[in-house]
Amino acid sequence: MRAIFKPGHLFNLVWISILLLAFLRGSVVDPTGRLERIRSFSRPYEFDYVSWTLSALARKLTQSSLEVEDYLTIEEQRDLVHHYLGLKNQAYQLDGQLVAVISDPDQTGRLEREAAVREEMERVDSQRERLAPFMEQVLQSQLDSALAELDMSLGGQLFPPVLFRSEPNSYALIVSPRNEIRQEANIMLIRGLTLDEITDLEGSIEDSLDVSALVVGIGGVGLYPSMIIESGNLDWLIHVTAHEWTHNFLTLRPLGLAYNSSPELTTINETIADLSADSIQEITFQLYYPEYLPPEPPPVEEEAAPPPDVSESQQEPEEVGPPPFDFRQEMHITRLEVDRLLAAGRREEAEAYMEERRVFFWENG
Repeated sequence: MRAIFKPGHLFNLVWISILLLAFLRGSVVDPTGRLERIRSFSRPYEFDYVSWTLSALARKLTQSSLEVEDYLTIEEQRDLVHHYLGLKNQAYQLDGQLVAVISDPDQTGRLEREAAVREEMERVDSQRERLAPFMEQVLQSQLDSALAELDMSLGGQLFPPVLFRSEPNSYALIVSPRNEIRQEANIMLIRGLTLDEITDLEGSIEDSLDVSALVVGIGGVGLYPSMIIESGNLDWLIHVTAHEWTHNFLTLRPLGLAYNSSPELTTINETIADLSADSIQEITFQLYYPEYLPPEPPPVEEEAAPPPDVSESQQEPEEVGPPPFDFRQEMHITRLEVDRLLAAGRREEAEAYMEERRVFFWENG
C-alpha cells in the first residue's frame, strides 16, 4: 500500500473551500429570470450551501487534527466502519417498527410500545452520531490510499484530498419543460420536508409556470467537503463518496468548470465520475474490504456429451413463459416514443403515455 501525505495544513482546505464557494455563488446567475420565477416558490425551502460548507469545513479541520486513522490498525478501522453501518441499519429497522406500531389496527398498549421504540431509536441515533465523524475520517483516509494506488497523487499529496460529511436524507427540486425532456432547474432543498410541503411545492410550480416539477431524494452533493447521505450500505457509501470526489477533482479543471455549459458536457462529467468511482471503489475493497469483491468466476467445465437423438414425436413440448422484464430496454422504448410525441407537439398524449408507462413499470417492480 502506498503512503500518501495527509495535508494537515489549513491553507489548502480553506483555499479550496473558498474557491468552490465562489463557484457556487456564480452558478445561480439567471439572465432570463426563469430560475428566479421558480425560486419564488422554492426559496423558503432552499438549502444554504455557504453555511453548510463553512460548518462542514470547520468539522473537517477539527477531525484532521486528531488523525484518528493513524491510531487504528486496519482491522480496527474495519470494525469501526462496520459498527457504524450496523447502527445505521438498526435505525432503518426501528423506523419500520415505529411505522408498524402506529399503523397496527390493534391499538392496545400502543403508547407504551411506541415510547419503547422511540427510546431505542434515540439511543441508536445518539451512538451513530457520535461515531459518524470517526467513520468519515477512516473512510477518507482509505479512499485517499486507494487514489494514491491509482497514481492520482502528485509528489505524495492528493489534491484535493477526500473530504465528506454524512447527512440525513435530503431533497432536490427538479423542474423541466412540459414540451421536451430537459432539466431546467435543479435546486437543493432543506431536509425534513413533510409530504404535504413537497406536494404543495410541486403543485404550485406546475400550476403557475406550466412546467413539470418533482422533488426527489439525493445521494450526494459535490460540495467541498462533499455531502453524502447517510447509508448502512458500504458499497453504496464508498461509490457515492468516490463519485462526488471526482466532481471535486474536475471542478478545479476545465471539464468540471464547463459542467453546466451544455447537456452533453454534463453527461460527460457524470459518466467520468461514475467510471472513476467504479475504479476507486474496487481498489478500496482490495485494500480494506476484500469480502465485498465479487467472487472469482467458476472454472469452465467441459461440456457433457450430447444425449442421444430423440425423435420430435417423443419430445415433450417446452413451456415458454413470458420474457423477463428488461428495465433498460423498456425505458429506451419509453424515451423514443415520448420524444416522438413531443417533437410532433402532442404534449397531452406524451404525458398520458408516460403515466401509462409509469403504471407499467410499477407493476413490474
